[in-house]
Amino acid sequence: MNNLLVRLITALIGATVLIGSIVWNPMAFAVVFALIMLFTLKEFYGLSKKSGTVPFEIWGIVVGLVTFQVLFYSFYDTLDQGIYWLLPVLFSVVFIYPLINKTKSNAIDSLAITVLGLFYIVLPFCLLIPIAFVNGDYGYELIVGILFIQWANDTGAYFSGKALGKTKLFERVSPNKTWEGTIGGALLGLVFAYLLFELFGALPVHHWLVLALIISVFGTLGDLIESLFKRTLAIKDSGSSLPGHGGFLDRFDSLLLALPFATAYIHYVI
Repeated sequence: MNNLLVRLITALIGATVLIGSIVWNPMAFAVVFALIMLFTLKEFYGLSKKSGTVPFEIWGIVVGLVTFQVLFYSFYDTLDQGIYWLLPVLFSVVFIYPLINKTKSNAIDSLAITVLGLFYIVLPFCLLIPIAFVNGDYGYELIVGILFIQWANDTGAYFSGKALGKTKLFERVSPNKTWEGTIGGALLGLVFAYLLFELFGALPVHHWLVLALIISVFGTLGDLIESLFKRTLAIKDSGSSLPGHGGFLDRFDSLLLALPFATAYIHYVI
């Protein structure tokens, strides 16, 4: 089957499940993104193993899941604030692992890559929660909007890059990315931002447009960061979970850098 057709089928199925869960209710939103976060984190730790560094994977997954759930329930429902004091304890446990670790991996490298996974993967996904509850109650419009803008940016960059791409954007890291593709992706993102304003409202049109620029710029940088990781390890994809798209890290790498900046804009400027 043609690779583009495989990509399209996977994208349609994935988008339907993802958007349907977000719109359905907050619990479905939390479950789906918690699973995506865990799969992405696992792939990141898998990449680190290929470099010879063995992370404390189970600890990272447990801490990531607990952090996501505690943050979600703190917005969604009344949560005993005493539970927050368990998080530093859970976080500190990682420093005990080198004492009982039987692998030959360097202890400092293992600690560093394990904690990096939390900042690189878990933190951005956790930021989806305060976006969803920005007005106090759960609202799916901004989450759906951010996803559609990111997908529009990726799609516009892919097709405009194929058709018009000549000037390399960052050849040392990603030889296929071009300025023409990047600009085309940003323009399609702006178009979708305006359509989302017409569909949802939720924000004034100028905020939707600025949000689209933030997602386009930092999403592109996020994609380049993951490309740098893969190029260092001489691999094409972070995984094979999503036919035609590689792995979860390949699919959500752009959001990992875009979400912190988008969240800051939504909560600080808007």
